[in-house]
Amino acid sequence: MTRTTTQPPQPQDATEAPVRQRVRFTYEKGEAIKFISHQDESRLWERTLRRANLPLLYKRGFNPQPHIQFAAPLGLGMTGVRELLDAAFSPPVPLDELAMRIREKLPPGVRLLHASEVPFKSVSPQSLTIGADYTILIYAEPEEVSEQALQAKIEAFLEGDAAWRERERHGQRYRYNLRPLVLELRYDRFDADAAEHRIALRVQVRPGATGRPDELVAALGFDDYARTLRRERIYFADSEADQAVFASYPVISQDEISPERPKPRRKGRKRRRRSGAQPQADKQNNQPFAEKAADEFD
Repeated sequence: MTRTTTQPPQPQDATEAPVRQRVRFTYEKGEAIKFISHQDESRLWERTLRRANLPLLYKRGFNPQPHIQFAAPLGLGMTGVRELLDAAFSPPVPLDELAMRIREKLPPGVRLLHASEVPFKSVSPQSLTIGADYTILIYAEPEEVSEQALQAKIEAFLEGDAAWRERERHGQRYRYNLRPLVLELRYDRFDADAAEHRIALRVQVRPGATGRPDELVAALGFDDYARTLRRERIYFADSEADQAVFASYPVISQDEISPERPKPRRKGRKRRRRSGAQPQADKQNNQPFAEKAADEFD
């Protein structure tokens, strides 16, 4: 009788890279969650992906963070019609199944519109933003604030050369000129059914030179009115169509709007440890959450 010998399974090559998948989600951020912070929105998505039992890929390190990256975080009180989010999975999941499982677990106020796979080593969308369109919704009857009054404030802003606002960087306050970052601003119409005035806004969105709609509202003197700031779309440098839209606008640099912006503090030279001394634990840096959430996908 011939004896059959079963070969033991061959160990997997440790150097073989795992199969990874990078998916770009287009979603809507609605009224129900417009007052949550960007940090809370990031947690919302992480929990949704985990509740959907998806193989979310995490970074390595002492405190692993998920491979999740937003194109342009929204501020408090803002909604978004077509927001972008990249997430990584391993092993890959079919897109139809991925979208179905996510839609089942998303909370009210968030609606998944589209999911597409992109190369894992793609440039992050956060570094490709060039501009954005917003709709400013002012909730007030014509008796409270008239179209003519809003038009007058918009025209006064556009006729000026400067609209100085304040920001904080590295614990220091500095001024910057908001006016050059506002590329288009116009009164759209009054919607009688919703009792809201609609104002269209287009701003530049580039590193160090981004126009913020909430600061424009403050500059226009609209803070006394109930309002919603809704982002309609984001424009990207890797899109020919988006580049064509912004070809007629000047590119405003950071130095043009904030020449006195504080520079990052240089770290001093590290002290040499005495022989036998134990190294101290590194202190957490003050890196903004938007940068911590940015994902290098390496």
